[in-house]
Amino acid sequence: MPTLPRVLYSFLVRTDFTSGGAWRQLSDEAQRENPDGFRANVEPVSDPEFDGVTWEAVKAAVPANSVAVIFIADSTALTSPDNPILVVGLLGSEPPFRCIPSELWNVDNNLNIANMSWEDFASALDENGVFRGFGLSLLVRSNVQAR
Repeated sequence: MPTLPRVLYSFLVRTDFTSGGAWRQLSDEAQRENPDGFRANVEPVSDPEFDGVTWEAVKAAVPANSVAVIFIADSTALTSPDNPILVVGLLGSEPPFRCIPSELWNVDNNLNIANMSWEDFASALDENGVFRGFGLSLLVRSNVQAR
């Protein structure tokens, strides 16, 4: 298993090598600037040595004292319709969750500068454990509570 280099950004690590096109599309979307000018600051990693490895193995490959979070483009992320990327925390034993590519900036930016906590995002997941942004999750929770 390779060790990832120390960088200033979070990693977006590819662990499924069945479709180069799906990887390029997911990576491009995850790094795209949103309408407000925000973007995820990620370092894409497409190294075949990571093919099929677990998120725990990828987490172990990250240098100590680097960033707060890494992102993994596994088979679920590359084959599901909304491409939910696996989000793995590096600072504790938080359970991973998934995030759609267009909201990756939100997780990356806020966790890496400690502007928000893991719990802030975990409490905003949809019923499938996917972060889709705060506006939608708050609206869904409000509608559920109103019933």
